[in-house]
Amino acid sequence: MRTGIDPRSARAIALRIGVVAAAFAFGFAAVASRAVYLQVLQGDRLGSLARDQYLRDLLQKPRRGPITDRSGAVLAGNAEADSIFLDPRDFPRPWLSRLARTLQVDAKALEKRVEHGARFAWVKRRVAPSEADEVRALSLPGVGLLKETRRYYPQRELAGQVLGVVGDDGDGLEGVEKAWDDSLQGESMRVPSLRDARGLKLLGEAPAPDRVLEGARVELTIDQGIELVAERALSAAVQSAHAASGMAVVVAPATGEVLALANVPLLNPNAPRREDMRNRAVLDSFEPGSTVKTFVLARALDEGVLRPSDALFCGNGSWSVGGHVIHDHHGLGWVGPARVIAASSNICAAKVGVRLGRDRLQQALLAFGFGDHTQIGIPGEPRGQVPYPRAEIALANMSFGQGVTASALQVTLAMAAIANGGTLMKPWLVRRVVDPATGRVLAEAIPTPVRRAVSAAAAAQMTRWLEGVVADPDGTGKRARLQGWSAAGKTGTAQKADPAGGYSADRHFSSFVGFAPSTAPRVVIGVFLDEPKGEIYGGEVAAPVFREIAEFALQAEGVPVAPGRGPAGSSALALAGPEPEREDPAPAPGPELPSRPPREDGSRGVSVPSLEGLPARAALRLLEACDLVAELRGSGRVTGQAPRAGQVVARGSRVRLVLGPPG
Repeated sequence: MRTGIDPRSARAIALRIGVVAAAFAFGFAAVASRAVYLQVLQGDRLGSLARDQYLRDLLQKPRRGPITDRSGAVLAGNAEADSIFLDPRDFPRPWLSRLARTLQVDAKALEKRVEHGARFAWVKRRVAPSEADEVRALSLPGVGLLKETRRYYPQRELAGQVLGVVGDDGDGLEGVEKAWDDSLQGESMRVPSLRDARGLKLLGEAPAPDRVLEGARVELTIDQGIELVAERALSAAVQSAHAASGMAVVVAPATGEVLALANVPLLNPNAPRREDMRNRAVLDSFEPGSTVKTFVLARALDEGVLRPSDALFCGNGSWSVGGHVIHDHHGLGWVGPARVIAASSNICAAKVGVRLGRDRLQQALLAFGFGDHTQIGIPGEPRGQVPYPRAEIALANMSFGQGVTASALQVTLAMAAIANGGTLMKPWLVRRVVDPATGRVLAEAIPTPVRRAVSAAAAAQMTRWLEGVVADPDGTGKRARLQGWSAAGKTGTAQKADPAGGYSADRHFSSFVGFAPSTAPRVVIGVFLDEPKGEIYGGEVAAPVFREIAEFALQAEGVPVAPGRGPAGSSALALAGPEPEREDPAPAPGPELPSRPPREDGSRGVSVPSLEGLPARAALRLLEACDLVAELRGSGRVTGQAPRAGQVVARGSRVRLVLGPPG
């Protein structure tokens, strides 16, 4: 029997084995070379691509820092809210209109967002809890809810325009939110994370604590109590006068701190309306009217062209200048500067402006901060206008506040300079910025004098005259009298410019700006009403608001009631102190401005100075300087006088002084 393998078959098998072995060898060589290529030659590049697929940096956005008032009460904070989004590929289009109705969004705008969205489109961000519940109840495919941080204003309308608003992306859009956006935002932090096969992110380490990521705390100078009273009183006045809007500014004169900044209509930043967002008290300019007389006469005292004992002729109600006629509401004849301020004479203020002249009048207003930014830090603040008065009528008009524009804040700060002894202070709205993690103060405001607007002597004399505006029974600001404290201030009623030219007969801007107590001022308050109807005068519509704010602010700050003061207006004025002793140069009247009325005996008249509150000796010296004779009753300080301050009498006339104990 024959055995063994056929040689031909053996060769075939060997050939097949060799081919397979060669194929394996070639394959191994190919794999090895590819491995070398990938691992050695392309290792760094491919490793980087791999890490890019599974390694991610998760961006942790900080919580926006809080805004507080001066006592630490939170005015702006944060809360969680649901935001609604959808996946356009999974969302059933027929339900689009219903979803839009549920969330009260524009259906056409939503449809455009859905059309342009690949896998994600916002429907509405930071919705109310009730809206989120309604969307959940619909159970629509492709619709989801995402938790986001929402800016929350717990005091609602309180200081709404001051705080401003925040946009959907967390950026400040108005007010303090915009001005201090960088500090409030804080700094984001990137945390390493991994991404799994489904694309979900897994933290590789613990996230940063919320406190580390929180933005800085911004503390305002605003006092929420004073702000609330200012807004309520102003709202009531705007409603009662049917005015278009109103503004109130409260400032601490010694430091420049803004204690309240009220605007009506009010703004609720939780549900803002675009038309109410404007901070009119800082951003709107207007012609301030008669309040400017305060600063013109104060500078005239400093320049030596006006003396307290001067007599001014107010034209009995009309005066022709530069081809125009200036009118007073109540005609006055010969009066002193105190009466010019108390009765708010346009004519005599214009004549004082003529004494100053064009250059010095413009410089006087610039010195009080008109025509320049206050640098309070609110974006968009205007300078206002103080033009050079080339024409005679322009010179006259600027002297009583026409042709000049300023904001409510500028006018209030100018009056604060009088209350502060003649020194203009820079306003500040933010007391300090604090790091929430460390408590370190990042920025802090320091009281900063801008310049001396007038001398302390001129400011003290002007204070006495401004007291007469409030205390004089015929003063334009008598409705600003306080219960228990002395007050000083000035009314303003300005006609608004007509777009067609000239001034409107039925559109006015009414104001009262003053301070209290007049002896040691703690608050300066400006109240402004735009286009009141019916009663239009500042002494009628704005002065009562000043009184309400001032009485609350003085009580809140613990300012003691002046001893012996009963109901408002029932006691003698508390004055700023004795008449400052200085050498008064002779006035330099212009050709059209007689300085004193002629008398039949050839002598000249003299204006009776304001003496109430002065020691007897100081009052006697002042009367002697005016060629007047004193008749004394009692002892102590002057508590009453006759004739009254500002009345023009013949030289050598007797002035009866009633003296009493201080206070």
